[in-house]
Amino acid sequence: MKKNQSKISIKDIAQELGLSITTISFIINKKAKNRISDEVIQKVEAYIEKVGYKPNSAAQSLRTGKTKTIVFMVEDISDPFFSSVAKEMEKLAFDSGYKIIFCSTDNKKSRAIELISMFKDRQVDAYIITPPEDFQDEIEQLVSENQIVMLFDRFYRDADYNYVVLNNYGSTKRAVEYLKNQGFKNIAYVGLKTELSTLTDRFDGYKEAVREANRENLSLLISFDDVKSEVGNKQFEEFLELHPEIDAILFATNNLAITGLKILKKKNIQIPEDIGVITFDDRDLFELHAPAITVMSQPITSLAKEVISGTLKLLKRKHSIQDKIQIVLDGELIVRKSS
Repeated sequence: MKKNQSKISIKDIAQELGLSITTISFIINKKAKNRISDEVIQKVEAYIEKVGYKPNSAAQSLRTGKTKTIVFMVEDISDPFFSSVAKEMEKLAFDSGYKIIFCSTDNKKSRAIELISMFKDRQVDAYIITPPEDFQDEIEQLVSENQIVMLFDRFYRDADYNYVVLNNYGSTKRAVEYLKNQGFKNIAYVGLKTELSTLTDRFDGYKEAVREANRENLSLLISFDDVKSEVGNKQFEEFLELHPEIDAILFATNNLAITGLKILKKKNIQIPEDIGVITFDDRDLFELHAPAITVMSQPITSLAKEVISGTLKLLKRKHSIQDKIQIVLDGELIVRKSS
């Protein structure tokens, strides 16, 4: 029967086996190779297994300077896109001996600053951050402090940071070109009023695609805080009334699409007979919607793999000067009945 592991110390193990505390410490911390015989290592490991000893994580952190924790800070961890990536990341990180702390900023700078301050006190090993608006100075501060920082979903064009993002510009152009090839002539874009790279790249991709096709720019940008409000609903309704010629809409986010679909249903606008629809980011409800909604889907598994593997590489090489990890992945157009 295993003893109560909370009462077992390295000193107890050393006394029981007649070995030095240093020897036990080397074996527990995987530093015994070429220092201690295989026979002694096996003896200690067998005893540790027998008594159920678990190293004190706080003490290990003091010895190694690592907490084996990574922060994943995003806009909203409950959003299906971020939660799906988080689920994939968690397993990959765990298999490498790391645990992930998940948190949301609600796209608020003050909240993100407060969270980072707390995580600095906890001495986390790395930060994977989807930065809120106007947050570049805070990212620069983290980097200047030699913190491991990986940007996810958003990046800064004028700064050389590590990042893993979607090819938002190219993916949006492909979505618009697909609608054009399906015979839609007046293609609208509904996005967010923001300077975040994800959304500005999508808007730029739309503008370039309609320009190349000699089509009119029919765009509506809604403030982040108005997306799920009556203000946002009214803006979308007025946009449709102002442009009755619209025969297709590309929504820049899944939340915008949900709002838009409700308004289209309310106004008895038929999909795709009256208006074709494509949105970014797949969700179960888009597949179950009648008709099913065409989406530009982000490669969840690949994004999670790249962001975790990249962060682990940064942790291994720590402060050495090497090329930045900068990954851009393409989206996948999943065609359904709405277009």
